[in-house]
Amino acid sequence: LLIIIKFDIDLAVMICNGLRPKFAPSTPDCYVELANQCMNTDPDKRPNFNEIITKLNAWLKIIRNKKIKIKLYMITEKLNDIYTSKPYNISEISTKFSKTAGFIEVPNDI
Repeated sequence: LLIIIKFDIDLAVMICNGLRPKFAPSTPDCYVELANQCMNTDPDKRPNFNEIITKLNAWLKIIRNKKIKIKLYMITEKLNDIYTSKPYNISEISTKFSKTAGFIEVPNDI
């Protein structure tokens, strides 16, 4: 449900009387909590700048740790795939390579 409100003195009065924005259901609880703290009608109960930055940095740390865990999991899975994949006959690969190596042009300046 979308409610359109004009930005005028009436809106200012409604805000003073407790009007606050609604958050989408998918909004993280921690964000809703911080936003509600910032909109507290009592200015003394609102977080200061340092408190907000501390919370945001904590969130970033959690997000980065999750991304690192995901990357580590993906790397581990790839390594497991390598270790459990079909074994290759190295001499067969070497023979095939040596047969085709005569057709590879190598620059003189190497």
